[in-house]
Amino acid sequence: MQQANCHSNRSGKSGVILLVEDHDLYRDVVRAALARYLPQFDLLEADCVAAALPVLHSHHVDIMVIDMTLPDGSAIDLIEKSGYFIQQGIKVIVLSSHSSADMLPVLSRSDVHGFVSKEQGLKTLADTITALRPESDEMALEKVLLMTDPTSA
Repeated sequence: MQQANCHSNRSGKSGVILLVEDHDLYRDVVRAALARYLPQFDLLEADCVAAALPVLHSHHVDIMVIDMTLPDGSAIDLIEKSGYFIQQGIKVIVLSSHSSADMLPVLSRSDVHGFVSKEQGLKTLADTITALRPESDEMALEKVLLMTDPTSA
């Protein structure tokens, strides 16, 4: 059954994560872990490729975390159908129970920005999301000011 959900944080949005995971129990665990480790993010959820695509069309998403194997396709299928959004800056993390050696063809793609094995744990996933985190407007402005201020060199 296609399903999509939205979970908002209360501390002010720092970014939006789309989690695409078909196993309900694991999705619940990931949701709880991300709420704990990354409370500043809003979380959108989908359980398959078909449910994820309308979410991308109706919400601004910063980071997609996609399970490699989904009931109606794979992470690659979703990535290929999401090309426009990825070109607009969405970062993609593939989540899988496969080893990184098995995932080498996927990891070598330029539209995959990270990989987390489910065995690595959810703290590793949170750390990977943080590393790909979108800059806030304030941080981007500070960078521009530093780059254009001749006294900052």
